Amino acid sequence: MEIIESAIPQEDAGRALSDLLVRYVHTSVLLLVSGGSAFSLLEYVGEEVLDSRITLGVLDERLSLDPAINNFAQLSLTPFYARARAKGVVPISTIVSSGDTLVGVGERMRQSLRDWRMANPTGVVIATMGIGPDGHTAGIFHVANIDFDGGDNIVAYTLPQEQNPYPERITVTNTFLRGQVAHAVVLAVGDEKREVILQLREGTCEAARMPACILREMQSVVLYTEIEQ
Repeated sequence: MEIIESAIPQEDAGRALSDLLVRYVHTSVLLLVSGGSAFSLLEYVGEEVLDSRITLGVLDERLSLDPAINNFAQLSLTPFYARARAKGVVPISTIVSSGDTLVGVGERMRQSLRDWRMANPTGVVIATMGIGPDGHTAGIFHVANIDFDGGDNIVAYTLPQEQNPYPERITVTNTFLRGQVAHAVVLAVGDEKREVILQLREGTCEAARMPACILREMQSVVLYTEIEQ
């Protein structure tokens, strides 16, 4: 992985994503984006790199009817999403409806990944990712008895309430991140993430203890931050 210190990390990360989409202009792309502060880099992706070869979804989801909590609902309200849809980008919605269950939404996400790969056997998966101050990434937290390294690409699980205010999660796994994501553009801003980035830089961490360390095991990762080390 590469860590780039920048005075304008959101803009640089957005341009890096644009460059990747240009590189794969003749290839089907599954673009899976992270919520939270990582949404901000999407505003620097130009509409000229967006078209119908791109399928757009989220890397992880929160089981909630509240559009302020559900990740895809938040994505759908961004100017980036409006530009993408106008250019023919195909969405994979994970907006939660009344009656949806954690297991049900998990199976829907799992099937969407399968369907895309079957339809696009030579397609490329690109992800945008963030890092939490606690070292989580995507919807992967350090929690006992949840296997993020097994044979499944999706895990639906419930966090302890004291660990996060949004406990019901559906996320891609470490298995998916290692094996399926060809490129990841990571945005990590805020001084509270300094220690996590230091461990990533020095390689002194393990994904089993700090989930964000999976970034060091993925195929191609560039992390943008304003934090000086």
